[in-house]
Amino acid sequence: MDKLKSYLYQGVNFVKEAWVELSKVHYPSPKETMQATIVVIGLTFIMALWLGMVDYVAVRAVRQLLG
Repeated sequence: MDKLKSYLYQGVNFVKEAWVELSKVHYPSPKETMQATIVVIGLTFIMALWLGMVDYVAVRAVRQLLG
């Protein structure tokens, strides 16, 4: 019975601690979410261009070396 009470206490304690941590979470506003989304899309586009250029140069270099 003591073991059951211990498990119950641990479970209740976990839920209380989780609730405290959830109250500390900062949820972004719609404006902040939109700004972050634009930044992610922009950086993804820039990285895609960069990788595309590197791939193009690498393919040209390998074709030049192989004849």
